[in-house]
Amino acid sequence: MKLLRGTLHAASVVVLLSQLVSAFDPSSRTNVVNYWGQNSVSYTGGKEGDLIDYCQDGTVNVFAIAFISQIQNGRPILNLANHCAQTFPSTTLLNCPKVSQDIKACQANGKAIVLSIGGASGAYSLSDAAAGRAFADQIWDLFLGGASETRPFGDAVLDGIDLDLESGQNFGYVAFVDSLRTKFAGGGGRKYYITAAPQCPYPDIATKDALEHSWFDLVWVQFYNNYCGVNDFGTGTLFNFATWNNWATTVSLNKNVRILLGVPGGPGAAGTGVIDAARLSTILAAVQTYSNFGGVMMWDAGIARQSGLAASAARFLRGSSSGALDTPHPPAAPAPPSVAIPTVTPPHVHVPTVTVPPAIAPPKPTENNQQPSNPALQQPAPASPSVPTVAPTPLPATTSGDSAPSTTTTLDVAAAIPTLNIKVFDDGKLTIVRVHVHNSTQKGYEPEWVTAWDWQGRPYKIPSYKPGQPSGNSGVLGAGFDIVVEANCRK
Repeated sequence: MKLLRGTLHAASVVVLLSQLVSAFDPSSRTNVVNYWGQNSVSYTGGKEGDLIDYCQDGTVNVFAIAFISQIQNGRPILNLANHCAQTFPSTTLLNCPKVSQDIKACQANGKAIVLSIGGASGAYSLSDAAAGRAFADQIWDLFLGGASETRPFGDAVLDGIDLDLESGQNFGYVAFVDSLRTKFAGGGGRKYYITAAPQCPYPDIATKDALEHSWFDLVWVQFYNNYCGVNDFGTGTLFNFATWNNWATTVSLNKNVRILLGVPGGPGAAGTGVIDAARLSTILAAVQTYSNFGGVMMWDAGIARQSGLAASAARFLRGSSSGALDTPHPPAAPAPPSVAIPTVTPPHVHVPTVTVPPAIAPPKPTENNQQPSNPALQQPAPASPSVPTVAPTPLPATTSGDSAPSTTTTLDVAAAIPTLNIKVFDDGKLTIVRVHVHNSTQKGYEPEWVTAWDWQGRPYKIPSYKPGQPSGNSGVLGAGFDIVVEANCRK
């Protein structure tokens, strides 16, 4: 985006932000939240810094560490992209002493640090109350006020848990939150928080039960990648911050819960809803009049720092007369080209969704609107140790019930990684397609199946098959899509 220039110089920005450092206040209407941990800025040529790099001024009040992306046999699987790779012996739990140091330093600087469960891809279902209570025990002992010999962040005690649930069977999260709340009450007087990041369509299906039946302190709604996002503000009636404020005051157990405006941190952070500082200021000026408004959330720290949008939001919310100006930060240094970009699954980067009024449910896929792939027309993408850029070969025009264009690409993956992000250019516009490869052996050979996301953001599975063989997509629920990515994984 173009950087808006004004009379506020870099030196005065440093002074201004240094004056804003204060302890986190959950009741504040000026909080700024950033996700950290997935190095999404690598897609725009940068590299996400250590957590401590983002805690040195008063811009961000809360960091959500991303993510616990899976639950295996009741145990959490933590994924921090390039920030931590070491594990405890004979376990799958990360052992991250540097992150531990940074957490404590950030907390000493008045920041709250919560751990996010979920993301756009992963297997983190809690199917019933028993599973929820058992998982709460795990989280308490590994990350909060409990004790374990295999704590990923050592003696650092996090300030709470965030639910970024975007798929799966999540009935057990009510018991999960309630069980944690019980532990919080006996936690020696330390204050803990439960937050959530639902998508803006109301009700958010993945988080619906927990939001209706459990107590949340803050809810930062993803107003992007959907018809109800900031991209519709001022142009129609679909932008629905008012709906979420009404949820807060009439449905939520905590009638004082703060609702934060969730936006992409800058270019490359989302499929739709990317806005500049001037536009953000206009929207914030409107939504901060709501009774339960609480600030702004951004995905994610690296991109929001690179674009300057986080600093702009902080200045606007805290009363600076220059709040609408976007003062840039120097771009983060790019990753060395010889180093492979680690597994990264941006949770909020979706294939752009269609505009559908809230009263109209998205069309359900039927046999008529499913589009089987045509292996004979597929062109292999160039192999690369980094995130590949794919120039797909369009298939002949097809007609479907969802009127989605069809493009098929075969990707040959020369690395044993579970998650891929493929950059696809469609009519000159960059789209990042997320593909998660599931393999029960965890050894990186032929996957059992692949999860991708269709053009309306709905997940679906593609059964594994060898190149040149029929994929059987016509029998897969939700296989109406605009992009199909077939993954052939090998060691």
